[in-house]
Amino acid sequence: MYKKNKKNPKKLQLYAKKLIPGISQLFGKRPEYYLPGGSWPTYYSRAKGVQLWGIDNKKFIDFSMVSAGTSVLGYADKHVNKAAIKTINSGSISTLNAPEDVELAEILTKLHPWADSVKYARTGGESMAIAIRIARAYTRKEKILFCGYHGWHDWYLSANLKSTKNLNQHLLSELKPFGVPKCLKDTMISFRYNEWKDLERVVKKNVKNCAAIVLEPCRDYMPKKNYLEELKKIANKNNCVLIFDEISSGWRIDTSGIHKNFGVNPDIAVFGKTIANGIPMGAIIGKNHIMKFSTKTFISSVFWTEKIGPACAIAFLKKHKKLKLGKKLIGIGKNIKKIWQGAANYSNLEIDIKGIDPLASFEIKNLDWPVALTFFIQEMLKKRIIALDRCYANNKHSPGLLKKYEHACFEIFEKIANLEKTNSLKKNLKGSVKLMTFEN
Repeated sequence: MYKKNKKNPKKLQLYAKKLIPGISQLFGKRPEYYLPGGSWPTYYSRAKGVQLWGIDNKKFIDFSMVSAGTSVLGYADKHVNKAAIKTINSGSISTLNAPEDVELAEILTKLHPWADSVKYARTGGESMAIAIRIARAYTRKEKILFCGYHGWHDWYLSANLKSTKNLNQHLLSELKPFGVPKCLKDTMISFRYNEWKDLERVVKKNVKNCAAIVLEPCRDYMPKKNYLEELKKIANKNNCVLIFDEISSGWRIDTSGIHKNFGVNPDIAVFGKTIANGIPMGAIIGKNHIMKFSTKTFISSVFWTEKIGPACAIAFLKKHKKLKLGKKLIGIGKNIKKIWQGAANYSNLEIDIKGIDPLASFEIKNLDWPVALTFFIQEMLKKRIIALDRCYANNKHSPGLLKKYEHACFEIFEKIANLEKTNSLKKNLKGSVKLMTFEN
């Protein structure tokens, strides 16, 4: 059956449903969250820069998150690929350890002088689980104060045992905690980012009994003045580990974690996604007196010792620094925001744009947003552009490609405005409305 359908995206998608629950291993790559009904291309045959080819050889430009933000240099970067190929040819894994582990640790600690210890994993979610385990082992406390999104593991999803709405304000809504032990029910305490009232009513009230304060230092909004400083003071005063989740924000505005730009250093910082430009890699860096507890509890996996991830991370970080890529991504992100605002103004649409420049997103207000977004994705796809309500700036988003994206945005925003006037936007969808929350 696979051979029969391997060149037909719709048929392969239908066949995959029988074999693979949810089709994709990543929640954010399930086709129903783009265009339900089989019209989404779903599978790719190859990718280069910010261009990709479907299994039917149709060519697309990627103006979405570029695989959830994993590849800021662009897909299949030649320098990262060279490091990967060299590593594979020399043996990707063996009974002994890879010396690249040491070189990468040296680079990371030089970039972040406050840290003097490094551990590795291969995905962001498991890297965060490691950080939480270390914090609990160090403090001998179990509860966690958190805001933001931090992955799929039990420690995080247990926040929804008390109420399935507890995580709604932290990126993904309606997450179901099926399979999470009920004994974890009261171990997670959420607070709202940038809310001073929550620092008083939630953080200060509970911190004495918590092992860690965990947050993304920045995603949709910059931290308010002295906000991160205050969190650090609270953590230090109460023997609580301050953990910055830099899986999305890291390497976006500088060759470092974004926290360096705010002058506040955590006890532990976690990196993933783009640290090796799409090659699986995660890093947990921190202060040695805390990180040494990683050897007092059991944290171990054979594939955390493979060599491709560290070798590609080294190649990525060197190229990132040489290109001064953070500055370029900021400029591209500003341009993308300008395109959205200009298109909205031209069509008399009200738009809300948020996110730091390299991680921007938008929402058109005063209409049925799920319908409008589905229409936007549908019409962009007709122009062979992969697009969402967010666009992560990429090194390969060239001026020429940005101009194509701009023309498409102006045209489609105008269509949305005109169809909204006649209440016919939904009638012009070729399929059903995309899913907006977590559903089975």
